[in-house]
Amino acid sequence: MKKIIVDSSECDEPTLDNSRRDFLRNSVLATAGLGLASTDAFASTHHKRGVKKTLILHSTHLKRTFKANYFDGHRYNITGLFQIDKAMMDYRAWQIARIDLKLVELLHEINHYVRRKHGVERIDVLSGYRSPATNRYLRIHTAGVAKHSYHMKAQAVDIHIPGIRLRTLRHIARGIGMGGVGYYPRSNFVHVDVGPVRTWRRG
Repeated sequence: MKKIIVDSSECDEPTLDNSRRDFLRNSVLATAGLGLASTDAFASTHHKRGVKKTLILHSTHLKRTFKANYFDGHRYNITGLFQIDKAMMDYRAWQIARIDLKLVELLHEINHYVRRKHGVERIDVLSGYRSPATNRYLRIHTAGVAKHSYHMKAQAVDIHIPGIRLRTLRHIARGIGMGGVGYYPRSNFVHVDVGPVRTWRRG
């Protein structure tokens, strides 16, 4: 899995001067380009050609909404994928990682169903990528945090969707059957990851 770690203070685009913004964009896209062959191979086996894909992710901690046009119908759009990376950054450690493509596609499957059945397009992100330091902190201060969490691999995210009952979201995620689904009603989120298929409940 290709990871890109940057200081996210450089990713807060409204506060950057043009030279720093251009440097970050060029650096990230150049690094991301190293993985283009693998993303194109993934695209060739996981998409209907000509079908464009978009995700609208709202980071509840950054209080920002990211619209990511991440697949143009033929191949992945690195700029769009970077919007997803930013929406799912580790806001505690102020770090970004390249989110696993399988997780991106799982979110799109959830979004596609919810949009078609309920007319809702936005997914709220409570926790996406976690640095090892953040995961250690959460293990000390929060119950039920795995030592080798899929969040550290950029393969997990905790979400809820405005206007959709949490129980309904859990059923949708379980029905897709692409990985783990954790149900956290007291904390008001559903955990999804692209590890082995399994389910659990806490709270």
